Amino acid sequence: MRIPRLFGCIAGALALWTAGPASAQHANPPNVFGGAQIQEIYRLRLDRGDLLLESIEKAIRDYHISDGAVLTAAGSLQECTFHAVSSLAAKPEDKFMTRKGPMEILNINGLIAAGEPHLHMTLSNLSGAFGGHLEKGCKVLYRAELTIAKFSGTPLERKLNAENVGVLQKK
Repeated sequence: MRIPRLFGCIAGALALWTAGPASAQHANPPNVFGGAQIQEIYRLRLDRGDLLLESIEKAIRDYHISDGAVLTAAGSLQECTFHAVSSLAAKPEDKFMTRKGPMEILNINGLIAAGEPHLHMTLSNLSGAFGGHLEKGCKVLYRAELTIAKFSGTPLERKLNAENVGVLQKK
């Protein structure tokens, strides 16, 4: 009978998944910050020529979103600057890139802490998908639509750690 074998395979996979890789057993546990509630949702519409990150930052200022998240984004861009990590060094090393031409926004999301967004995106063009950390100077081609959640509760902020990486912590 095939069903017991199927459950055996599922049970085996579950055992491996819950045990995790050997290296994960020695890793620090994640910092979890609970207690946030969605206070309000904002939906943004950007039109041709609007600057993407600059418009998001303006909405954050105008609507006093010190703690929140960019949840969704869809649309198109005609130019975009972004950066991606370029090494495994302890201190961050980034490579900045600018792409010009028609691009689809597949996704943008990230957290807002102390009014500062940390946003990553995935874009595509006829050559394929690419992405990284959203930077200023990205221009909307036809339109962009985004959803931003404003949180209430214990606010977070980013402070630099020993490797000069901004890490989340309670404010």
